[in-house]
Amino acid sequence: MGRTIEAEYIAREKILKLDEPLKGVADHARVSIVVKETQPAQTQPWLALEGSLTEEEGRELARAVRDAFGRDEIEV
Repeated sequence: MGRTIEAEYIAREKILKLDEPLKGVADHARVSIVVKETQPAQTQPWLALEGSLTEEEGRELARAVRDAFGRDEIEV
């Protein structure tokens, strides 16, 4: 039996993050998949910027956001 599901691929962690659990599939079961890349949702255009900053530039941006908006929960 086959079906189509949506998942996000996180390369650095080598995982597929599913939108929801696979009904009828046991925990830790091995499954076969077919990969077909889809376009990112247009509601999240900032995803195209992933990897465009160095680590230090990212930290500087996080500090600026934290300081400008009083977002103390942003970890730098």
